[in-house]
Amino acid sequence: MDTFPIPIHRLARLSDLIFAVAMTLMALTFDSFPTAKMTPQEVTQFLQTQIPDLGVYALTFIIIASYWTTHLNQFKYYKSTDTIHLWLTLFSLLFVVLMPYANALSNYYDSVFAVQVFYSLTAASIGLFSSVTWIYATQERRLVAPDLDAQTIRQIRQESYVEPSISLLAIAGALIHPWGWFATFLLIPVIQFMQSQNQQTTKSIG
Repeated sequence: MDTFPIPIHRLARLSDLIFAVAMTLMALTFDSFPTAKMTPQEVTQFLQTQIPDLGVYALTFIIIASYWTTHLNQFKYYKSTDTIHLWLTLFSLLFVVLMPYANALSNYYDSVFAVQVFYSLTAASIGLFSSVTWIYATQERRLVAPDLDAQTIRQIRQESYVEPSISLLAIAGALIHPWGWFATFLLIPVIQFMQSQNQQTTKSIG
């Protein structure tokens, strides 16, 4: 039982701030520009060396952005929070904060299997806690509107499984080939786009 009131808007504000900070911190992991004056050819070579880092940065940004959209969709329906819901959300945010570190490791130790596993588990943990949070909040309509329909609850729960499932599947991709790890993660925006199209089709039919 809660011993103090927990305003849901305070938790939503903190969550948005942490997502924003995580997205921003990743830009700090790039190599600094050389202090010496470079020729155009050296500048081109320097930019070419940054391409793998830019790829991982874009991947991490997409993953965090995907989780943020899922987070926004869930918070649309929360009417209140409690201690358990609060801590489940905070554990999910803990791993959001870890993503810039996982991103930096991937930049410095490119294609190292242990680093890719760490990155995948960190990304998956965000979604696992997010899914558990939604399940807890909607069980017997605990923290959502009593009349929230079961189809919406089920749909959001299924959507929350996408990112963590792909993140874990990426470990198998890394076993096949280092680039298989990267390619597997690209399934996240593809599946989310397909889900969005399916939802629009369902609404138009309905």
